[in-house]
Amino acid sequence: MKASIALIKILKSEGVDTIFALSGNQIMVLFDACLDEDIRIIHVRHEAAAVYMAEAYARMTRRIGVAMVTAGAGLCNAIAPLFTATQSQTPVLLLSGDSEVELDGKGSFQEMDQVKITCALTKYSERINETKNLIPNVLKAIKFAKDGVPGPTHLALAADILNTELAEPFTDLKQDYKSARDVEEPSARLIKAFASAERPLIIVGPFFGMPHFAEKLKELETQLNAPVVMMESPRGFNDPRLGNIKSMINLVDLVIVVGKPIDFTLSYGSVEAFNANAEWFAYIGSHELVTKARNNLGDRLKEAEDIGPLTAIDMLQKLASERTGGRKWVAALRRAIDHRDFSILENQTNHAELNSLTFASTVNTILSSRDDVIAVSDGGEIGQWVQSLLTRYLIMINGTSGAIGGSLSYAMAIKLAYPEKHILAFMGDGTIGFHLAEFETAVRENLPVIVVIGNDLKWNAEVRIQEQQFGPDRVFACGLTDARYDEVAVALGGHGEYVTNLDELSAAFQRAFLCKKPACINVRINGLNAPSFPNE
Repeated sequence: MKASIALIKILKSEGVDTIFALSGNQIMVLFDACLDEDIRIIHVRHEAAAVYMAEAYARMTRRIGVAMVTAGAGLCNAIAPLFTATQSQTPVLLLSGDSEVELDGKGSFQEMDQVKITCALTKYSERINETKNLIPNVLKAIKFAKDGVPGPTHLALAADILNTELAEPFTDLKQDYKSARDVEEPSARLIKAFASAERPLIIVGPFFGMPHFAEKLKELETQLNAPVVMMESPRGFNDPRLGNIKSMINLVDLVIVVGKPIDFTLSYGSVEAFNANAEWFAYIGSHELVTKARNNLGDRLKEAEDIGPLTAIDMLQKLASERTGGRKWVAALRRAIDHRDFSILENQTNHAELNSLTFASTVNTILSSRDDVIAVSDGGEIGQWVQSLLTRYLIMINGTSGAIGGSLSYAMAIKLAYPEKHILAFMGDGTIGFHLAEFETAVRENLPVIVVIGNDLKWNAEVRIQEQQFGPDRVFACGLTDARYDEVAVALGGHGEYVTNLDELSAAFQRAFLCKKPACINVRINGLNAPSFPNE
């Protein structure tokens, strides 16, 4: 059996049914192997889109997401989304074709050290340069992607190795991850701190943003009588989904973090943001993150362990009997998170104007009667309005990395996982420029997603920075045109809507829902600052 066939069989045994790929010389043997194993290939128009799709598919299916690209520029084009997958704590395996081992050092076609390029952005990166290493390295890459805090891994696949026959017979080598999960007991220090805390807060990381964990987090909050908050936005406590949570943070006397780095999104745990007397316990999945936590918190960090997020949650559930009160505190924090007050802005805004607020509010009304909608949020300021007002529908955002541009790719992968749902990808006119060509992929693969563009003719987040830091007369080089992205979607085989008035919005959405094609609703808006909420 050829090494290429064995590799695809291993992926099949791991539950992989779809690979997101962009073709090239060195990986065509893998395309051929997928045909016999009935693995679908979604063939994209840019390698970054393949990795974004693998990330979203992994988050929706609870299986490893697989992206496959060719060597040289193919691998280089796929690099940026590895950072996004690392930050979102998502198990992704990137397979890249590579030059032949037998030609190493001779200047062969697309010869370069791929591992040196990807190692800083992955949990594991390896070049397979001997046939005997293929199976163990593939299994190791899958295991590393899933173990502890999940993240991306990478394998560089030398072209001549892929075409070599295995010396040993292939057997089904599916790994059992459940049996490997550690069992942890809460320490006496944690039990005592939790029992005595009046206002504890449990913060979990992006890993728990996967939709299948929503109920588990609600159950944990109920069991422990302590609020559980998932954080995955680079804006930290300024994430509009978290409402006015900032007003409550200084009241917290115990902070337990699970799979959430003590980083800029938590203001590094500073005493300016948190109660200086609050005790911290961190279960964050890697020695590196534990070290950063100790550096940021000093003596306030009472315990830190590099255990995986699921192991940590299992451990915390054992604290249920240690706390009987706390319901009033949970309710108060939830009220702060649910708090939305646009009164100041509403008093300054023409209610008939199409702006960020009226756009997001009207869309929320349009969707309110539907239970068949899933939304993705991307972009700068417009994304924050979507996250504030369309929380009920959100399943994925562009995440802690701060990268924009992946949402069309995310939406297509989510449509594969939830074919019965309408998938809406909300973004700005800056964001759509990154992967507009993937509309052709959506049409070709029959993935009727709906892209909704809040089009304010500028890079609004950067314009706000220029205005605030340099003055309104120093806004420079951040404008965009009134490009007809909706017409591009039509030209690529999809459906387009162009909306310039608020009263046109509902009909445009209805036509997009009914068209059964990939659709683009291009909405001209007056872009506003991201929402922030004053204290109640």
